[in-house]
Amino acid sequence: MEKENYHHGALKEELIKNGLLLLNSEGVENFSLRKVATMCGVSHAAPYKHFKNKEEMLSAISHRVNQDFREYLEQVVVIHPGLDGMITMGKAYVRYMITNKEAYQFMFLSELKLSLRLEDDKFIYNEDSPFVPFYKAAYANLGPMFPNSKQLNMVILNMWSQVHGLASLIVNGIVEYNQDIEELVERMLTSTCLKQ
Repeated sequence: MEKENYHHGALKEELIKNGLLLLNSEGVENFSLRKVATMCGVSHAAPYKHFKNKEEMLSAISHRVNQDFREYLEQVVVIHPGLDGMITMGKAYVRYMITNKEAYQFMFLSELKLSLRLEDDKFIYNEDSPFVPFYKAAYANLGPMFPNSKQLNMVILNMWSQVHGLASLIVNGIVEYNQDIEELVERMLTSTCLKQ
């Protein structure tokens, strides 16, 4: 029986939220709507009011995770244009990954992760990739500094590797840093730009 406190639309959000947790803990192969329903405390039939099947729910989870991340980063870009905007973007990227570990795990470690290719120093990616907002902001902010597109793409790859690498190390408990993380990101990215 469904919980009485689920209002219209609230169950769908709860299914997506718990679906993400289940996906990260058990993987795609062991994922099922029945297990998600149990996590939400609803009947096994309840998820089918929102999703036709497992694939549709996985698609909804993927869309939600990437949309939330993109919107978070895009808000930062609008507020902080210019080179400072790139540094602000890097700080926001690390902050988001550290505070949204489930999203990080899904985007970069799950079987459904979205990838990109580097071909002839050009990025080839799906528009849904979590790399897109970072890339677009970097291109807009750093483009005037690096008119050579190949050099610019290497700078962007370097900066993304730095912020993503730092976020990964912290999220996975490999590095402990008890000081100001954002100040560290700023120093890392500033030194990258100055070296180019």
